[in-house]
Amino acid sequence: MNIYWGETHDNTYQFGAQDPPMAGALREAANHLDFYTGAYYTPYADAFKPGGHLAEQTGKQDIILERIKPRERLDREWAEFCAAIDAANAPGRFVTFPGYEWQGDARWGDHNVIYRESGLPIPDAMTIDELHTFLRPHKAIAIPHHTGYLTGQRAPDWSKCDDTVSPFMEVYSIHGCSETDEEYLGMRHNAHMGPGVGGSTWQDALDRGLHLGAVASADNWGHLPARHGRGIAAVYATELTREALWDAFINRRVYGCTGDRIELQFTVNDAMMDSIIDSAGARRIRARVVGSDAIDRIELLRNGRVIATHNHQGTWADNGSRYKLRIETGWGPRPNELNQPDYNWHGELSLDGGQFTAYEPCWISPGNQRPTLDGPRATLDMISRRKDVQADRQNAIVYTFDADPGATLHVQLNNMAERFTLEQLLASSHLMRDRDETVALLNLDPNALKRDDPHYHLAHKAKLHRLIPEVGYTATLDYVDNEPLDHEAHYRVRVQQRNGEMAWSSPIWVTP
Repeated sequence: MNIYWGETHDNTYQFGAQDPPMAGALREAANHLDFYTGAYYTPYADAFKPGGHLAEQTGKQDIILERIKPRERLDREWAEFCAAIDAANAPGRFVTFPGYEWQGDARWGDHNVIYRESGLPIPDAMTIDELHTFLRPHKAIAIPHHTGYLTGQRAPDWSKCDDTVSPFMEVYSIHGCSETDEEYLGMRHNAHMGPGVGGSTWQDALDRGLHLGAVASADNWGHLPARHGRGIAAVYATELTREALWDAFINRRVYGCTGDRIELQFTVNDAMMDSIIDSAGARRIRARVVGSDAIDRIELLRNGRVIATHNHQGTWADNGSRYKLRIETGWGPRPNELNQPDYNWHGELSLDGGQFTAYEPCWISPGNQRPTLDGPRATLDMISRRKDVQADRQNAIVYTFDADPGATLHVQLNNMAERFTLEQLLASSHLMRDRDETVALLNLDPNALKRDDPHYHLAHKAKLHRLIPEVGYTATLDYVDNEPLDHEAHYRVRVQQRNGEMAWSSPIWVTP
């Protein structure tokens, strides 16, 4: 099995300015993902903006509500959407699926419906029973998302869930985390739909006995699918085709990450993630993680309770020859300062005594380019968009390289060039900025300012994060559970890195 990375919830045809955004969304998705399921947005999201008829009736000029689009518009846009999806499908390189967001009458929880192939319509289903009745005869699934809100208010009633139609749900997105109602990654982004409460979380569904796996997806609006930090889906499949990915979907061989592409292997008695097995005796459990940063901990949960934890921080020291280096670019002038355009980063990394082997994109905005890896050299081409300057995370790439202990890294970014030893990179993070560029930009006598911090605040900056050796970003949890079972139990794994990025496995169910 291979791990493939993708987006299962990228809203399109939602706002007038994005009608349609498919060419850009598909281009960006193909640039950094293995598969993509667009979520054609079936309701109006702009029907009651200023000048809309509801605004005339109520006198409120800023209310935004949703209702299902008229059938003529729905069919026309759905046909355009499916044609674009099919044209972009390239087995072995980039796989696409047609999908849409279903809300019904808003009482049953939002679902992303995915079809294996184009050709099926969007049904006139207003209740979850009607949706299930339509989908069951077809190669179709429905993914519940942002489930951690109030049941009946755009969050599901798990008593109505059919886990043969919904083999997995969306545990994390821009909305937050629906795992439990504890809100350590709270459901606080959406002022209308929040807060997160109990009753419709993933753990609530598992407690009811549902066999429900989990993915993470961005719930984007057409700018950058699988935007880093908003969720990305991982799938175990034999090959990159619609058929192989579909087999993984319906068999729940899926899991979710917040942004970093954390590789997670999880078995119980050698049965892989998402299995349903019988066991009369002890359960031998293993979770192996290959992260994108230093691993903090791996937690093993049985029926929602943590029964074992591997605390990885402080247990390792550099003793290897493979490393991961995250280079992050951004910061600088605010959107209202100096009328500056988007800022492009071009650079090259070169190793004396090493070879680049892999990379991982961690992007929050469109327009970045895949790096080229050529032995001891690697390129960097990213963009700092003005509207993203104050975002929590900037665009980044994680490079993997093999190197001798005495290797040095040369970093050239735009007009800057610096040299680092591995010892320096392992000890601390490093900052690169071009002060001369900022002085020229301000066009002021530096001495006249009487302080230097404006030159720092307005500088475009690049951060070389602390170098992480392989022993720091890989970890294993081994555990034997001898506690007798008197009913079906579910085991799952939760992973957290030192940088806060997380992953959730789908469960493995064990029947005594």
